[in-house]
Amino acid sequence: MLVLVFLAGCKDSPWTPMGSAEVVLSQINLGGSADVSRRLDTDENFGRSVMNGIASGDSLWLEVASRLTPTSATAQATLSISLASALTHSPDKVLPLLGEKYPLEEVCGIPFLRPDSTMVVSYYDGAVAALARVRDPVLSETRDVCRKALDDARDERLARINPSYIVKNKPVAPPRRARKRPAKPRQVIAPQDTSSSE
Repeated sequence: MLVLVFLAGCKDSPWTPMGSAEVVLSQINLGGSADVSRRLDTDENFGRSVMNGIASGDSLWLEVASRLTPTSATAQATLSISLASALTHSPDKVLPLLGEKYPLEEVCGIPFLRPDSTMVVSYYDGAVAALARVRDPVLSETRDVCRKALDDARDERLARINPSYIVKNKPVAPPRRARKRPAKPRQVIAPQDTSSSE
């Protein structure tokens, strides 16, 4: 009887909303991560709820992300977008998740669909500031590679969105001042002796 009450508590209901990380974790524990991962593709509301939760950067939702294995390219891309959003909130919890399952180049590559230049610059600034807060020496290499991927993705995205944006907003080195060459002293030319000694 207790098991039935527990199983009923894991189902979506007004008291246990679908968006609860605890509920999703209990579903993973009971049915396995493969079933929950497949549900991301088949149940749009569930998938959206999980992705929004992961994007929040909440530690329980990031545990959900660590336990899931995307079953399709669409699910993987959506999870990368969610983790990219979470990066600005909890970089020290997102960076350890990056690797084979969630490629660093995708998560740190500004994977958002159809971003405009303002969104790219805003996200980049927030992500760089978040990465600067990571002090754990174990994560320093991942942090630095992620920062490099962010730099590359920002330039690539902005060039694709509006090539003139890069030219217009690229820092320009100050103009070089022409060096004044020291003036050569004037040579005094002695007049030719025109007198004849005859």
